Amino acid sequence: MSSKSFPDPDAINIKEDVDILKVMSWNLWWKFENYLERQNLIFSEIEKLKPDIMCLQEVWKEEDENQAEKIANLTGYQFVYEKSFDLDGVAFGNAIISKYPIKNHSVNYMSAEPKLDEKRLLLHAQILYNEINLDVMCTHLNYKYEHQHVREDQVKFILEYISKLKKNTFPVILCGDFNADPNSDEIRLITGHRKSINGTVLRDSWVITNPKDHGFTWSNKNNYAKKTLEFDRRIDYIFVGKASPTGMGYPLSSFLVGTEENNSVFPSDHFGIMTHLVG
Repeated sequence: MSSKSFPDPDAINIKEDVDILKVMSWNLWWKFENYLERQNLIFSEIEKLKPDIMCLQEVWKEEDENQAEKIANLTGYQFVYEKSFDLDGVAFGNAIISKYPIKNHSVNYMSAEPKLDEKRLLLHAQILYNEINLDVMCTHLNYKYEHQHVREDQVKFILEYISKLKKNTFPVILCGDFNADPNSDEIRLITGHRKSINGTVLRDSWVITNPKDHGFTWSNKNNYAKKTLEFDRRIDYIFVGKASPTGMGYPLSSFLVGTEENNSVFPSDHFGIMTHLVG
């Protein structure tokens, strides 16, 4: 028997002194209840946590004001925004806000049968991060619990889209309010627990960093969520592709944001998620 020993080709070595990329995903609950008080709490949370990239859902826009622009001005960041639809002249949409330059972006609407079409979209920003191209995506899927089949089609659309992107050193980041818990068919399709779409599989950053914590983002601890009489579940995610050979993109820690109330007012009906990735 020979004494040959071969290195593990899948081993990833992460240096001790690495850069950290801080990514946040949060549904801001549009202009629903106490929106001005809530908005102040949202701004305070963002100023405290200082995320590098934010993927935000239910962001409002009117003729003379844009919530995404307000946050970008607060932080000195760049932003892209796209609405899903309007309600009484107020747009309801998604935004990506970045400390790093946004080179370009695209908006991709996802169709559904007319009675179930909520005008959902995938917002994709190409960001220049330390001279590396970074693909960041923000989405918000159909919200009703019984719309599982619609969300599954939406997830298939997203994974097809990702599968056609040019591979970069930094893995793809997909964030959003998926309105589905981790055991659902649609989430299992993303994480490789069902047959993949063109071999596209992403990692759930929360599971990697908090394997024993449910991480409920829809929680009855939140006064607004409690009013719906729905059960606790995690429906907001930060997914990331396989880490690079140097560990770039690997999740180091994740935690909930917006969990503190002020005089019974929470920042949103959702708790957000923030993940620190190897940069």
